[in-house]
Amino acid sequence: MVSHGTAGEDHVAEDAIAERSASQGARFALTKFRPPTLPATLVTRSILHERLTAGAGQRLTVVVGSAGAGKSVLLSSWAAIRPPGVTFWLSCDGADADPVRFWTGFIQAPRAVEPGFGADAADLLAMDSVMSSDVTASIANDAAKLPAGSAIIVDDFHYAADTVARDMTDLVERWPAETVQLVLASRSDPQLRLHRLRLAGELCELHDRDLHFSLAESADLLTNFGLHVATDELALLHQRSEGWAAALQMAALSLRATQDPVRAARALDVRSHAIAEYFISEVLDQQPPEVARFMLDTSVLGELTVGACAAVTTRQDAAALVRRIDEGNLFLVALDDERTSFRYHHLVRELLRAELRAREPAREQALQLRAAEWFESTGDTRRAARHFLAAQQVHRALALLKDQVMTEFLHDPSLPAALDLSRVDPSSLADAPDLMLAVAGDLLTWGDTARAGQYLDLLERAQPSISPESRLAARFAAMRSFRHFQLGQADQAVREALAARAIQEEMQVTDEWTTALPLALVHAYQWLEDYEAVEREAAAALAMSGLTEPVELVLVPGARALAWFESGRLAEAGDAARAADVQARRLVFDQHFFALDYLRVLSGSALERRDLSTAERLTEQALSISERRRPAFEFLALLDRAAIWAARGQVRDALATVEAARVVLAGTGSVLLLRADELEALLRLSLGDPCSARELASGLPAARCGLLLARVALATGDHHAAQEYLQSPRLGELTLRHALVRQLLLAAAAIGRGDPMTASIMGGALETARHGHFFNTVVTTAPQVTSYLVEHSVQMRPDPFAEQLIAAALEVRATQPEALRCGRALAEPLTAAEMRILKLLPTGTYLQIAATLYISRNTVKSRLRSVYRKLGVTSRSQAIERAVDLRLI
Repeated sequence: MVSHGTAGEDHVAEDAIAERSASQGARFALTKFRPPTLPATLVTRSILHERLTAGAGQRLTVVVGSAGAGKSVLLSSWAAIRPPGVTFWLSCDGADADPVRFWTGFIQAPRAVEPGFGADAADLLAMDSVMSSDVTASIANDAAKLPAGSAIIVDDFHYAADTVARDMTDLVERWPAETVQLVLASRSDPQLRLHRLRLAGELCELHDRDLHFSLAESADLLTNFGLHVATDELALLHQRSEGWAAALQMAALSLRATQDPVRAARALDVRSHAIAEYFISEVLDQQPPEVARFMLDTSVLGELTVGACAAVTTRQDAAALVRRIDEGNLFLVALDDERTSFRYHHLVRELLRAELRAREPAREQALQLRAAEWFESTGDTRRAARHFLAAQQVHRALALLKDQVMTEFLHDPSLPAALDLSRVDPSSLADAPDLMLAVAGDLLTWGDTARAGQYLDLLERAQPSISPESRLAARFAAMRSFRHFQLGQADQAVREALAARAIQEEMQVTDEWTTALPLALVHAYQWLEDYEAVEREAAAALAMSGLTEPVELVLVPGARALAWFESGRLAEAGDAARAADVQARRLVFDQHFFALDYLRVLSGSALERRDLSTAERLTEQALSISERRRPAFEFLALLDRAAIWAARGQVRDALATVEAARVVLAGTGSVLLLRADELEALLRLSLGDPCSARELASGLPAARCGLLLARVALATGDHHAAQEYLQSPRLGELTLRHALVRQLLLAAAAIGRGDPMTASIMGGALETARHGHFFNTVVTTAPQVTSYLVEHSVQMRPDPFAEQLIAAALEVRATQPEALRCGRALAEPLTAAEMRILKLLPTGTYLQIAATLYISRNTVKSRLRSVYRKLGVTSRSQAIERAVDLRLI
C-alpha cells in the first residue's frame, strides 16, 4: 500500500487490491499492505532514517533484528516521511511460507499506484502454481517501471525466507536498484548471498546493534510516555534493557502504572512483568525444541563458548547450535571479533534462567555443577567458584578462591559475575578467616567495596585468631589497604600497606596478594601529591619478581604517567600513557581498571591542547570502566568531565558534575574531596562569586590555597593582595604546573596594575609554557592573561605554538561567562533591603513584593535598579540567573 494519500484514495486502492486478490484465489487482509500505525510515543530516529535513505541505489537493504527490536516501527516511520505514492508495504505472516502466496502478495503491494504491476507474473504464477525464472524476470521488469525513488518494504520476511530464498536471490540479482529500493526486514540474515552484495558495495544493512536505543533515545521514549525519571533511574533502565525497544516500552507501561519508590529497579523484573510472556511466546516457543532446550541450559553461563556450552549441555553439536542461535539473532552479543565467545542480552538471560527455574528447578543446580567442574578443570577458579556457589557447594567454592583470587585478578582482563553470597552465612566463616578473607578479596577485586568492607569488619572482630606475624595477617592488612585505596582514603591506605609490608619483610615471604601493596601505594602517594614517593613505589613494584605483564606494562606505567602529568611533565607523561595504551590493547586490558590512569593522562593531554572532543571521549571511556565499581576513580573521572565542560563554557553543567562526584565519595573523608573544593571554587569564581571561592580555598594545601586566593584577589581587583599571595613563602616548593600557574598569575597582576614590566613577565611565563607544551593552562588561569594574548597577538613571533595559543585564547574568551570575561565580580555587596527584594523576585510581581515588604511600588523599582547595577544585569531574568550563580537565592 502507498504510505501516503487521502483517505478516499486509500480505500479505493485497498478495494482494488482486495478485488484482484479475490479473483486470483488469494485472500489478504487489507492490513497486510499497510505500514503499522505509528504509536503516539514514537521516538524519531533520524540517523537510522538517513541510513535507510542512503540505501537507495544499492541492490538490497536489510533490517535484521531480534523480536521487539523495533524494525517495523522504524520502517513505518521512515515510510511516513517519504514522498507520497512511492512506498509499498507487504507484511508477512506464517502463511507466507507458501511461496505462491508470498509472491502473490509481493505482486499486489505496488498495484495501488501501478494497477498493471506484475500482471504477467501473476498470470504465470496462477497458471503453474510455482515460481520460475520467468516470473522473477517479469517482476523485475515491472519494478523498473515504477516511479523513480520508489521502495518496496517486506516486513517480517523471516516467515517466508526459508521457502522463497532462492527466488528472492534471483530477483535481487535482477533488481532495478537505480529506480526502486528493495527493503527486507527479518529476525535473521536472509540467505541471499549477502556476502557478495556486501563485497560489491550493493548492500545497505541495519542490525540489532544499530536498532538498540541510545541512552538519549531511551529518555525520549519515557518522556513520550509522560514519564520523568531521575538520571540514575534512567541509567539503570537503559543498562538493564540494553536499548531493547520492546523491553523499554513495557518498562514504561509498568512505570506509568506504579507509584513504587523503587520503580525503576522493578520495571524490568522478569517475575512480574509482561515482558516474560512476550519473550516466551514470541521468541523461545518459536524455536525448534533442541534450540529452546539449549538456550535454557546455557543460560546458567555468563559467557558462552563452545567448550563451556558443550560441558554444560553434554551436546556434541554445541558449536552448531551456538552458530545457529547467533545467526538467528536470538539475543546473543559477541564478545570478540572472531565471534567465538558470546553472552546473552542481560535481560534475556534473566528471562531464560527464570523460565528454566520455573520448568525444572532441580536441573538448574545440576547445570551449575557441570559448569563449575568444567571451569575448575580449565583453571578458571573465579568462574568455577561462582558456579559452585550457585550449585550450593559453598565451601568448595570458597576453597577455590582462597589462594587464587588475586592471581586470577592480575591475569584475567574480564570480570566474572559478582559473587552470589545469598547462601553464605558470614558467621559460619568466623572460624575460617582464610575463607572470609578470600570472599572479601574477591568482592574488592570485583569492585564491591561496601560488601567487602562488611566481611573485613567481621574478620577484624575475629582477628585474635589470626597470628599477627603470619601470611594471613599480611594479606588482611593488604586487603584493608586495597579497600581504603578504592575509596580514596589515601592516608589509611598508606598506613595499612606499610603494616602489611612490614609483616612480609619480617617473614621474608611474598605472593601475588602483595601486588596489592604497590598498587595501593602508587595511587595513595599520588593523591597526597608526594610524587617522589610515587616514583619510589613504582620502581619498587617494577623490581618485584613474578610481576604480571598487566601490572608491569599497564598499571604501574599508567600510575607513573599520571603523577608526571599532574606535576607538569606533560611530554614524558604522554609518551608513557601512549605506551601503556598499546600494551593494554595487546593484553586486552584496555577495558580493565588498570587502564584508568593512562586514560586520564591521555584525556588530560587532549584537554591541555584544547582537543575537547577527544578529551571527552576518553573521559567517558574511563567513566564506563569505573562507574559504580571504583569510587575513587569514578570521582576523579567525574572531575575530569567537569573540567572539560568548563572548558566548553558549560559552567553550570560542570558544577552539577562536581556535586555528583562528591556523592560518590560521600562519607569517606577522602583527601580527594579537596580537589572537588578547588574545582568548584574556580567555577564559582568564574561566575563572579569570590566569597564562595575564598571559603572553599581555606581547606586546601598551602600551595593550592595560596594560588587560589591570588585568583580571588585578581577577580576583585586587589592586585596588591594577589602579589602578596604569590610571593608568600607559604607556597613552598611548587611543581612545574603550579610554578607556571604562579607565573601566569604574576603576569595577570602586572597587567592589572599597568606594570611596565608586564611584557617581560608575560614573556617568561609563555616561555615556560612553550617548553612544557601548555595551552589550556595558559588561557584558563586568568582572564587578564587571555585578553592580553588576544590584544597583543600581532606582536608575538609567528610559530605553531603561538598560533595554537592565540586560537585557544580566542576560543576561551568566546566561551567564558560574562562575569569572568569582564574580569569583574560582585565587589559591592547588596544591602539587607535589596536582598529582601531579590529573594522575592523569582515568584512575585512588583505589586506583590511591595505588599509583602510594606513598601511602595516606586521603592521596589528604585531598589531593583540598584540591584541590577550591582549584579551587572539589565533585566529581571538576568538578575535571577546571576543571583542563582552567586548563590544569593
